[in-house]
Amino acid sequence: MLRVIAVTLSTAILLAGCAALQPGRSVGRSIDDFNASTQIKSTMLRAEGYALNGVDLEVTEGVALLSGRVPRPEDKVYAECVTWASPGVRDVVNEVVVGTSQGAGAVARDAWITQQIRARLVSDADVRAVNMNIETQNGTVYLLGFARSEGERDRASRHASLVDGVEQVVVLMRVPGEAPELGPRGARRAELCDLDPTG
Repeated sequence: MLRVIAVTLSTAILLAGCAALQPGRSVGRSIDDFNASTQIKSTMLRAEGYALNGVDLEVTEGVALLSGRVPRPEDKVYAECVTWASPGVRDVVNEVVVGTSQGAGAVARDAWITQQIRARLVSDADVRAVNMNIETQNGTVYLLGFARSEGERDRASRHASLVDGVEQVVVLMRVPGEAPELGPRGARRAELCDLDPTG
């Protein structure tokens, strides 16, 4: 049975230097996401003793989605620790799978699902698809980014749920006016990575 999971990860972001706050992704937020992604990927490439080359990363609106596959549980944990270390990340969703790599058929199927969802979003005049990112892993679809309203977010998730092969839709998009229920990022990283949050 297809499941749609809505995860409330939202905040009212105030960016210094912005003349007006309008619903949508700001240039500043997009730059922050790009910089965070670049820094995290660079750190992962330099990680010694960990196999992180199978980890996929997408940072949108400060939410970092980790997917892909790694050979050991410690690789999955370390990937998240590295991600939390980036100041531009406000939450991490770790969907990395421990195990052997996907077959070529599964990879192609996930890519096809992503393309079909993107086409549906682009063709819907009531959805601003440019504000949304789509990641598909083993038939599970992750929708990240910004929706101008709850209605737009619901439309996007419905589009995703109607594509053949989709087993689950996880919605990680924020809408204006929502307040996230997130703990202190330093404390969360310290708990995961066995660090002293005061040190």
